[in-house]
Amino acid sequence: MESQASKTRIKVWRKLANVLGCYVHIPFCARRCPYCDFAVSVDARQSFRERYVAALQSEINGELEHFEAGLDTVFFGGGTPTELPAETLCQILAPILQKTKADAEISLEANPENLTFDFLWKLREGGFNRISLGAQSFDARELQVLGRAHDASKIENAAQDARRAGFENLSLDLIYGAPESSVFAWRQSLERAIALDLTHVSAYCLTIEDGTAFGKRVEKGEMPAPDADLMADLMDETAQTLERAGFERYEVSNWAKPGFESRHNRNYWRGGDYLGFGCGAHGHRQGHRFWNERDAKTYVSRIENKGSARAGEEKLTPRERAVELVALGVRQREGFDLAQLSRIGAFDARAALNASLSSFVSQGMLCETNGRVAPEPRALALADGMAARLVAQF
Repeated sequence: MESQASKTRIKVWRKLANVLGCYVHIPFCARRCPYCDFAVSVDARQSFRERYVAALQSEINGELEHFEAGLDTVFFGGGTPTELPAETLCQILAPILQKTKADAEISLEANPENLTFDFLWKLREGGFNRISLGAQSFDARELQVLGRAHDASKIENAAQDARRAGFENLSLDLIYGAPESSVFAWRQSLERAIALDLTHVSAYCLTIEDGTAFGKRVEKGEMPAPDADLMADLMDETAQTLERAGFERYEVSNWAKPGFESRHNRNYWRGGDYLGFGCGAHGHRQGHRFWNERDAKTYVSRIENKGSARAGEEKLTPRERAVELVALGVRQREGFDLAQLSRIGAFDARAALNASLSSFVSQGMLCETNGRVAPEPRALALADGMAARLVAQF
């Protein structure tokens, strides 16, 4: 029997505009990294993993039954999706593929130590066309500190195998600011990444989250908090090194060769619509936000016993949607559109932003062209501070 939440969700799905993206969460990890606060499960029991996959497939099939529009992007994230066999990942993807457009971007996060040419070949044959490698660093000491199970050679082998398997769109995730990091070691990681003929690089500063192993160590004084000056130097080094290699910075933490920007993430940042499947996954439809149970075991139990793992939903107010549009917009080189902001926020955006916007433009931090407000390249590192001042006017 359909739950009331499910009926409400289906009504919203049918009523609102075309969904652009789809996120699928695979929570399994061999271990939890010390910096990670994502929804992960280190339960290695095959029986539980099979139950999770069955629950996930049930959720996907139930939602897509009511969905007709073509998906532009699909993203399998985690956790570590490649903890599951390639055949299983392709089976999960199969019904989603039936709802995608012909040119859809279909991404999979992968750990280098899980990948072989055969594994990657099966993924490519099964419909995936973009791989995002969780490298984090090429430095042996940093990889050990970050709790990673691979070394630099595994990253390089995985990238080469991905190319041989037919993946033309290849991204790499890096983390800078690990304890005892240096600009020199970070530059070497960047140069080794560039040598892999990548199309995309995401480089994130290490963030210490409460409840993580790193968070507890910092709280106890066993590990220093990241040094702000060093972080700024590492961010500058990232921008300079990647841009010299032909990558364009299109978001604070993301660089791409022309035409290879992450379409999936851009949809998030533009306030677009997307489906979310799996534990902890979120969905969004024109201001309506839905999310699932975060714990993997609870998610499976809810699907098995109630047919839905929905943990909550909310309708964002016009102001909340406007705040998100600005906060995410100033982190992107494309910025945000004032007319769209006025429409979403139900107010005169130019009048609301006038004082702060004029100040940032005069300082050379923002520019306004044909009704679009965008950060100047040198100001991207200050995006969050600019956003806070701008949205304070709403």
